[in-house]
Amino acid sequence: MVSSMKKALALTGAAAMLLSMAACGGDNAGDDSGVKEITFQTWNLKNDKYTPYFEGLIAAYEEEHPDVKINWADQPSDGYEDKLSTQAASGELPDIVDGGASILYGLAKAGALMNLSEEAPDAEGDYYEGAWAGATMTGNGIEEGAYGFPWYVNDGPTYWNTELMQQCGLDPNAVPTTWDEYFAAGETIAKNCDGIYLATTMGSNTEDYVTAGATWMNDDHSAYTFNDEAGVKQLQNFIDLYNEGGIPPEALDSSWSQQSDFFQRGSLVAMAGSAYSADGFKQNSPDLYEKLTVGPRITNDGKSASVSYELLGISSQSKYPDVAIDFARFVTNAENQVEFAKQAAVFPSAQGGLEDEYYQNIDTSTLEGKALQITLDQVKNGYSSRPAEFTDANGYKYLQQQVALAMQGEQTAQEALDKTVEYANERLAR
Repeated sequence: MVSSMKKALALTGAAAMLLSMAACGGDNAGDDSGVKEITFQTWNLKNDKYTPYFEGLIAAYEEEHPDVKINWADQPSDGYEDKLSTQAASGELPDIVDGGASILYGLAKAGALMNLSEEAPDAEGDYYEGAWAGATMTGNGIEEGAYGFPWYVNDGPTYWNTELMQQCGLDPNAVPTTWDEYFAAGETIAKNCDGIYLATTMGSNTEDYVTAGATWMNDDHSAYTFNDEAGVKQLQNFIDLYNEGGIPPEALDSSWSQQSDFFQRGSLVAMAGSAYSADGFKQNSPDLYEKLTVGPRITNDGKSASVSYELLGISSQSKYPDVAIDFARFVTNAENQVEFAKQAAVFPSAQGGLEDEYYQNIDTSTLEGKALQITLDQVKNGYSSRPAEFTDANGYKYLQQQVALAMQGEQTAQEALDKTVEYANERLAR
């Protein structure tokens, strides 16, 4: 991975090149054959599982548009963000690029992506409100608007081990749904069970604060504000829970990835998962599966703030922007989103997608059905609480570090959040 400074230089170079190209006017005429050729770039999706879907999708579009040729490119996961920066800096950004909001943010700020609120204003109504909001960016150096068409989306419920709940003094028929209930459950577990922890959640994610009433940023995205009273109170709750023994020490290491192992061997009472984790538990841990129940993500307002959206951005230097926009909307229409979601264990963000017959008549008497129904409700009514600009390099990783120090008593909750806000605001102003 290149450094954040190199990324910034690459994107600055991309912006300068784009301005230069725009000044030259560009060549929007078709080639001699009259075929309009564009490139559609995905991220780690060209494989045995998904290649037939995309080849069929492209063939269907080209059949309806005989004057269009779609070239499908795919990049590996490793170094994908850096690859996009390099492509933009060299003037070779594909017409359509796949990425989450935090990945597309740098391109948008550099002027490398179209503002779709301006270029395709009618598209907003094609997607669920939270999805379009998740694609919308604003703030220092960015014209407010959506910089990608919402594509597939993911979220999931909270899984609870009912045997451990009962063993540690909790009612397995009343899983916590609010933060007060959650922290009370952690205190009860810590008092009654040695070596059993509530979960690994510890205030390292935006949703941990926003769903408790903290304000992450001001309205114009000119400053972070999550060191407010509600934010500090929430982090203090996590610090208290850790000191009581409700969070495992291993969780303080941001690179630790054994939460699932802890949960499956009975060291954690609760774990956030995907809608389809239930089937994985059934296949891989049948004894655990029999003990599980499921509830929504913990939140005080009843809306999940951990919904994660994938987007399709459009290059501002596309030779055929109308074609690129039209194909991206084709990929992300409700019918095609549902078809992809069936194969990829994700969910559609297009209006009507979640009402498709495929998601109806769910058997909520099963763990799988309950998990799916909860997730459908969360995806439809939830949102992403992590702003696009709050990237790993611009604050997210720093938050994790400061939270860990606060857990260990090296600083107070207020100090941890003050430092993180100062750090993130400095990078926001660049």
